[in-house]
Amino acid sequence: MEFTVHGPDDGEPLLFVMGWGNTADQPEPRWLLDTLADEGYRTHACEIPTNVTSFEDEYLRPLADYVADGPDFDRALSHSTGGLIAAHAIDDGVLPKQAVHLSPWWGLHPSQRLPFRVLGALPTSRELVPVEPDRDTLGALADPSAREALGLAPSFVREIRRAQESLPRAADDEVAFCTLTDGLVGVDAVGERLPADRIRLYDGGHECFASPDRDQIVAEAVAALREGPAALG
Repeated sequence: MEFTVHGPDDGEPLLFVMGWGNTADQPEPRWLLDTLADEGYRTHACEIPTNVTSFEDEYLRPLADYVADGPDFDRALSHSTGGLIAAHAIDDGVLPKQAVHLSPWWGLHPSQRLPFRVLGALPTSRELVPVEPDRDTLGALADPSAREALGLAPSFVREIRRAQESLPRAADDEVAFCTLTDGLVGVDAVGERLPADRIRLYDGGHECFASPDRDQIVAEAVAALREGPAALG
């Protein structure tokens, strides 16, 4: 797990748990980090490992150690797999309860359910299934050529399924942004965890910051960071 810091030195500290395969130097996450800097945030971006054998040891504990040694975070932002990590970290008291989750991976997409069950049964941590980034899934503004091809390992799949099955109840100040056409996460899990008035739907791909309406979407997300669920009313 790696952390990079972005934004003005005197900006408000914000912890951002990024999605699977995202890095701060990719064009679309970089645009988001620059936008947050313009809004006055000093964002601590957490790049997560893409292949783990323990959700607690390789996701939750390193995050907790960083937060313990860092500034006081009053707000948190997450994306995709980062949303699953953040949900558990909030429940553990590591992250603040005022949080905005972008396309959180709280449940498997229907297309993942059978393959993940089969893949997760294999007793190995080797990356067996290649994952190629594509614009149709990520968002119309995504540049797949700027991303590395990655692979899914059975151990990672097992840990994700276990973390989803033990997903804690949401805090009152958590909100989520998602698209109903997301091809990577199960949006039904978002609706099961949060009431409708704490969910903002948008048109676009899995990454709202790679979608054509990203300026408006992220402006609303920033408002939710500042004001909590009331911003979605």
